[in-house]
Amino acid sequence: MVKKKVTNITLTQADQQLISSLNSLPKGYWDFKDHDVREYTHGIHNYPAMMVCPISRNIIKLVNNIQKVNSIFDPFAGSGTVLVEGMLAGIKKIYGNDINPLALYLSKVKTTRLDSLVLQQEAQSLYNRVNEIYSRFTLQIDHSDEVMRRVYNLDVTARDGWGSDAPKYLREYKEKVLPDIDLEIPDFKNIGYWFKPRVILLLSLLKNEINKITNQDVKEFIFAAFSETIRFVSNRRNGEFKMFRMPADKVDQFAPDVIKEFTEILNRNIEKMNDFDKACANLDNQSVVSILHNNATTLEDVPNDSIDLVITSPPYGDSRTTVAYGEYSRLSLQWMDQFKMSDKEILSIDKTLMGGNKYRNGFEYTVPSATLRRSLERIRNIDLERAGDVYSFYLDLSNAIASISNKTKAGGYQFWVVGNRTVKGELLFTDKIISEIADHYDLEHIYTVDRNIINKVMPSLNSPTNESGMKSATMTNEHIVVLRKK
Repeated sequence: MVKKKVTNITLTQADQQLISSLNSLPKGYWDFKDHDVREYTHGIHNYPAMMVCPISRNIIKLVNNIQKVNSIFDPFAGSGTVLVEGMLAGIKKIYGNDINPLALYLSKVKTTRLDSLVLQQEAQSLYNRVNEIYSRFTLQIDHSDEVMRRVYNLDVTARDGWGSDAPKYLREYKEKVLPDIDLEIPDFKNIGYWFKPRVILLLSLLKNEINKITNQDVKEFIFAAFSETIRFVSNRRNGEFKMFRMPADKVDQFAPDVIKEFTEILNRNIEKMNDFDKACANLDNQSVVSILHNNATTLEDVPNDSIDLVITSPPYGDSRTTVAYGEYSRLSLQWMDQFKMSDKEILSIDKTLMGGNKYRNGFEYTVPSATLRRSLERIRNIDLERAGDVYSFYLDLSNAIASISNKTKAGGYQFWVVGNRTVKGELLFTDKIISEIADHYDLEHIYTVDRNIINKVMPSLNSPTNESGMKSATMTNEHIVVLRKK
């Protein structure tokens, strides 16, 4: 671990204490190699590029030892890691913001304390209903794949036919052989390409029975397990954020136990919620959590000059080649009615994230970072359009830094956990770029800590050139950039 102290500014007493604390930590402290990063409600649902929870936990402790933290904010909250840690630390006011509806949903589920006995009772009632229906119609459900092959002459691995028209065929099948089951077959683009007939029927059965739960918080909690199940029983390749499907021969043989998968995930989640609820119950302060759906460049629902501590890990900057938050979320958003989103809205999520604006024919450089300017000039000489993509992201990031600065109290700290990605062979020093931008928005760069990525959920390879077959290892270290509001 390399520690970088900033020496060209006037340090406050709090800065000096913070730097001293950071310098006293042993080598490898921030790697958290042997820590359980899925404890409490952190482990309820996966999400791309999740910040490992010990990072925010230890940042909160370090800052709290220097100055009281009454409010904390994560403007790129993802599935709520910082928010959960804020609750475990007993911080009074907690704000989380994201633009992805699934991220907001998971943040709410992970930060809504529920009684484990109530959850167990509802889960058992749900299991009983599902198993009773499945036991009556096992033959019809389990043979649906074969019926589609033999009776309807469909290739259940193909994009056309079954892949494109699955709802039509399944509805006809249901009316003929399953008229007594109250099932609604979802109808979204290419559902059959991503799910086999039997899987769709079983997911539809689960969804229908979960919807009968009257307690809204409990229902949302259980639907989080349903969302995770969707990912594991779909035809998507394991370990992928993007929508890559298994090869046809593997799809043909794929026969997941949908009910067992769902049951194991929900039982695990109930245990994690029980641990989380007990940990929060012992605290003197009970947190008030606000989960917001604001543009990070405006943050209109966060009061100005109100935040003591910001901890965040912004997007890496290119969903096409690195982390595709929208693609990862797509199937859950399509299956779950509570999102009330059209296919068009779901498919365009990645375009609404930072860097969504396109500069295909060049751009006028306005981001206050000399480091970024030099990198963009080199990328532009190779590929003008890709340079525009990079500029679009950092322009949004710059505007977000300005907005987040407005929300931070004077003397409040910000911790930015970032990785430096490569575009067209050019390494983009996001940590340095942030420190340069920050200086223009009443923020002092105090310190930077480098850490090795041990547990973060990231693809092992990406395509930094965005060209088929051109792969490169993704980042193996991160940087924690420490800023202070002037």
